[in-house]
Amino acid sequence: MNAPMKEWDALGSDWREQAVPAVDVEALRREATRQGRRLRWTLVAETFLALLAMVLVGWIALREGAVPMERWLFGALALSMIPYQGYVLWRRRHDWSEAGLDAEALVELELRRCAGTEHYWRFGMWSVLVLWVVIFAVLMAGLHGDWPIEQVSGLVGALGANVVVIPLIGLYGLARCRGARQRRERLLALRGQLRGP
Repeated sequence: MNAPMKEWDALGSDWREQAVPAVDVEALRREATRQGRRLRWTLVAETFLALLAMVLVGWIALREGAVPMERWLFGALALSMIPYQGYVLWRRRHDWSEAGLDAEALVELELRRCAGTEHYWRFGMWSVLVLWVVIFAVLMAGLHGDWPIEQVSGLVGALGANVVVIPLIGLYGLARCRGARQRRERLLALRGQLRGP
């Protein structure tokens, strides 16, 4: 009767003493550095494009000959880009650098970056949809208000282009969020290994 118990005890002891694969900290550091580089380049490019768009729509709003609807719509759009881009930069402020972090801190940083990616895409897509609804509402007001055809046709063009662009951006965002969720699962397992039983 005791022999089977001894065998189970020995098996349990062997299982506990087996070598556990060590966490490859250098691979984790390389991945965090690569992700950090991508994040920094993305933020620089987004900020540059946002500034360029603000200047462009601001110019449209303030140019000579702009009608009140253009001044209002494009001026509001230019001004709304400032808090939007500020929020994106504020949200990512702690995720820029991975220098000097130990393995656990790197995992936590990468988990924050994954959560930031998902939040950024959700926030961005809702913002784009709100903008689309606002432009649609302005178009409807123009159609009911007998605005000149040049103004209405410009709004129709903007809405039509976004009918194609928004779903494409949304699909890309879904792919990025799916990748972030997969990375998060792997990082959570890695965090469990680092913390031990």
